[in-house]
Amino acid sequence: MNRYLVTYPCQDACCTITTDRTVEGAPVYLCPGCDSEWIELDERTEPVPDPE
Repeated sequence: MNRYLVTYPCQDACCTITTDRTVEGAPVYLCPGCDSEWIELDERTEPVPDPE
């Protein structure tokens, strides 16, 4: 399961590039065809903050 950080409809062939950024300890992935960004929820290593 993943959570999109930025999502756009793909304009080219989809691909996955691992960036040097992390969110909640998970690497941020990028699609160079449409510039969508996401993380894989099962790759998180930092606890998610409680919404208060």
